[in-house]
Amino acid sequence: MKRILLMTLLAAFGASEVQAAGFEAKTGRLPLSVREVERSLVMQKGWLELALGVDWKVADGYWTADGEAADFDSAQWTYSTERMDVRYGLTRRSELYWHMPFHYMHLANDAGADTSTFGLGDPILGYKYEIFGKAAPTTSVAVLAQIKMPAGGESPGQYVGGPYTVSKFVISTGTPDYTIGLQGKQQAGPLAVVGGVGATYRMSAVAQYIIEVTEYQFSGRIKPGSYTYADLGLQLGLGPLVLLGNMHYLNRAETYIGTTGVEFLGNNQLYAVEGSDGWSLDADAGFMINLTRGLDIQGGVGIPVRGEDLQFFPLEAIHPTRGMTYSGTLKLRY
Repeated sequence: MKRILLMTLLAAFGASEVQAAGFEAKTGRLPLSVREVERSLVMQKGWLELALGVDWKVADGYWTADGEAADFDSAQWTYSTERMDVRYGLTRRSELYWHMPFHYMHLANDAGADTSTFGLGDPILGYKYEIFGKAAPTTSVAVLAQIKMPAGGESPGQYVGGPYTVSKFVISTGTPDYTIGLQGKQQAGPLAVVGGVGATYRMSAVAQYIIEVTEYQFSGRIKPGSYTYADLGLQLGLGPLVLLGNMHYLNRAETYIGTTGVEFLGNNQLYAVEGSDGWSLDADAGFMINLTRGLDIQGGVGIPVRGEDLQFFPLEAIHPTRGMTYSGTLKLRY
């Protein structure tokens, strides 16, 4: 009787699809980084991915108003991002992701300047949903929505005593950003094409690094230029190795500064900074290699092709300096 009852229970519950939940072991995981070519754009339900990485740039130049490359006379600018990225498969077709950056900045020149700053950057929280997906070969189309929250340091120090009392660099724009985007991926054997388009709307806010004295408000307001972007990349699987390549295009609107107005958003007293708009193009090349079943290492280099006039130094989030960026990432997937 007990054997009959046990077989009845197994038939009742074993016929349904078994899915891992929470942090249980997942028998369906894709262990090798070569499977990166076959993965969809969203994490599978119940999966967790933690990535620890660093992006390091030593800039030796900038971009002119005409988009031409120019060298610094004697300065050397180091800008790095130490980051933690978390992705979690929320449902079968959606994921939550979180980006937490820290930044190190260092400026040195022949005149004896030697100033550095390290601090929290602006975290990003996002949600991605796959609107279409199929396997063998993989086709994946997803939409995303994310918000960047101003949490980094936006004060360069006390300016009352003159410029020599400014002791640190501004890390954050001090304003929130809202982004919506569309991504797509198509696999063909060991090759996959990945692309995306999107738009980021940048809100205005009072920022501590803007000093206004005309109307004696002291704290000025800034609205960094909103932008649209497009990405196109390739993934090539070669055994446990995946080669990665990507092009990133960005078109930025003008940045506005001024004082806080009386309208709802407070933007009616802002004026456009001439020449602060423009477009940029960057190329990335890299690799991913598997070490164990749940451990990947990724490396790469970012090459600036064209940029915008350097008007808001050291705010790399508005106008980046010109230099090669070297990246390394350790990925833990469970």
